[in-house]
This record gives sequence, structure tokens and C-alpha cells, in this order.
Amino acid sequence: MSKKNPFEGLMEKKKNGASVPRTDFPMMGAGRSIMGSIDELTRKADLATSGEAIVDLDTADVDPSFIQDRLDDGEDFEEFVRSIEDKEQQQPALVRPHPQDRARYMLVFGRRRWKAARRLNRKLRAVVKEISDLEHVILQGQENSARANLSYLERAVYAKQLSDRGYDTLTMLAALSCDKSALSKLLSVASIPSDILEHFGAGHGVGRDRFYELKRLLDYPGFSALATKKLSEFADEEPTERLSKLILFLQSQKQRRKSKRKATPRRWTSDDSSIFVQTSGNKRKFSIALNAESGADVSSFGEFISDQLPELYTQYLNQKSSKEE
Repeated sequence: MSKKNPFEGLMEKKKNGASVPRTDFPMMGAGRSIMGSIDELTRKADLATSGEAIVDLDTADVDPSFIQDRLDDGEDFEEFVRSIEDKEQQQPALVRPHPQDRARYMLVFGRRRWKAARRLNRKLRAVVKEISDLEHVILQGQENSARANLSYLERAVYAKQLSDRGYDTLTMLAALSCDKSALSKLLSVASIPSDILEHFGAGHGVGRDRFYELKRLLDYPGFSALATKKLSEFADEEPTERLSKLILFLQSQKQRRKSKRKATPRRWTSDDSSIFVQTSGNKRKFSIALNAESGADVSSFGEFISDQLPELYTQYLNQKSSKEE
């Protein structure tokens, strides 16, 4: 089987048809090494599925992949089942002999095809190939990256599974067909607590920016607990609406915190109205501004206050100490 190179997105075409690396990976030093290593991983994975015969397998003999690639089967799964019922299975799945049980098989990709065949009590058309775990995750990830109905959240969760299992950056870049910046964002989104992410299902219809904004808001101290509590109020909403409302709520809480940190400016005016003082500040900075009215000399008053600072600070410490006792 010939397959389109899933890493074509990492390359730009010259006018003469040659491929050159994108500027995400500068072709100098480490960048050249990264592109070469990714190309080699991709080439080996592609070779693992070339020239193989298609066989029919009992679905009962096939187990799911050791890494979950989807959070649900998608809203169109019933339509997908009807399509296979009417037109047969058009594209084969890829399976490997099961690493722990040689009498069984493990799916590499084609989970929906396997589930549809099982629903219809039909055989699963598949290519059987002996491949390693490394080739498995690259081929599975590349196949899913090429499919439009895989959500950003599903890609993020897949990236986290690879990371949790100890796969290196090159393998994750190859499996997810992305650059380092995109991988970083995927892993960042996937680090959102699972008890919060589960409220958004598979995240269909929600792009990267919305989940990334949620992640940034949850980084504020105490906001994860706020989010968990607030989500219970959105139980009747659709997942996309639930996410929008949660983001709006957390943004409002962020603004409230900012407002609280800004102390309300205070003003003091002398009895003769010749001098007025304005104060403002927060925990890190406090300003006192002296202003004169009617030609009064505010500088002499400022010098007087400055001279009193040692005594004033001692009084402050004594007062603070007595309150704490």
C-alpha cells in the first residue's frame, strides 16, 4: 500500500518540485538532526505497512490498541456503521500480532472500523504486520492526524499518553505530525486536571485556542477548585457551551482579583486646605503624593515627614506587634 507521507505538512515545495524543510526546523546543527531523525522514523514506519496482503479477521480475536486514540466514536458513528453495512469496509485496518498473546491481534489503527464490524457481526478487513511499539504509536498517530474528525483535545490526550509512557520528543513529533511549538501546546492542554477535562467529552468543535485559554486561566491559584465547583452548575449544557461559560466565569474571577489588588486611592486635605495628600498602592508598592494649593510650600512638609520616618516605622512595628499578641 502506498501512503501519502503524513509529514508533508512539515515541508514546503519549491517551484522545481523539491522539498525543503519548514523554518520551524532550521537546517543547521540540531535542526538538521531533528528533521533527519523524524524522516527516518517516518520512513521505517511506512515500510512496516508496505506490500502487505489484506486478510479477514474475527473481531473477537482483535484487542484495542495499548494507547487510546479517541475519546469517543464521534457523532457520525451510526452513519459510519450504515455506510459499512451498505458499501462494505473500504479501507483496511492495521493490526499486529498481540505482544502478550500470539493467538490474538492488537489494533494499530482502525478502531471505528473494528467496532462497526463487530456491531454488524462481520469480519474485519485488515493488514497484519509484525511491528514494534515505536512503529505502532507513529503509525497510529499519523493515521489519526490525517483524519478531519479527530478533535484537538483527542490529539492532546494522545500526546500526553505518549509522554507518560516515556516516548521521546522525536517520536511524539513523528506520531503527531507537528512541530515542537504545537507539541508543547498539546501537552499543556492535556495537563488540565482530568476531572475538569471529562466535562467536555471529546471536545469536538472546540479548537486549540479555547482549550489553551482555559489552561492559562486554571494556572491561577485556586482556579481549578473554582472551575470544578462551577462546572456542576453547567451540567445541562452541551460540552462546547459548558466550556464557553466556564471560561467567561474564570475570566470574571481573574478581573475581580485584579480589582481587589488595586487599593482605592485615598485623599487627605489639611484643615486650611493648603495641602492635600493622595495615597495608593498594593502589597508591593505604595505611593504618597503631596500637593500644594494657593502657593503653599509642600516641600517643607515633605521634608518634615521624611525626618519622622524612623520614629513612624518604630510606632508601626510596635502597633503591629501589640495586635498580634
